[in-house]
Amino acid sequence: MDNIPMGQVYEIHKYRGELFLYVVARTNKHAEDYVKGDVDKMNGMLTPELKSEGIRYVFLLGTADSMAKKVGDRTKRKEKQGVLEGDAAAS
Repeated sequence: MDNIPMGQVYEIHKYRGELFLYVVARTNKHAEDYVKGDVDKMNGMLTPELKSEGIRYVFLLGTADSMAKKVGDRTKRKEKQGVLEGDAAAS
């Protein structure tokens, strides 16, 4: 495994045109070139229809701090969703 700078996180984001959709993957366990290679493969697997819609995958740098914040945000959304689903089941 290559040395990755402490606190450095590599991310793959999905876009439709200029609109950010979501984080597909986030890692601090693989080298930058490895993750960039994954992005190239993912973009290469897109169908012509998806490409015409502007779908694409983008490599981005993140930090361990941003990673922890995003995980916290996702947990809050899941908890909120669980509460909403629980309310609907009780109805």
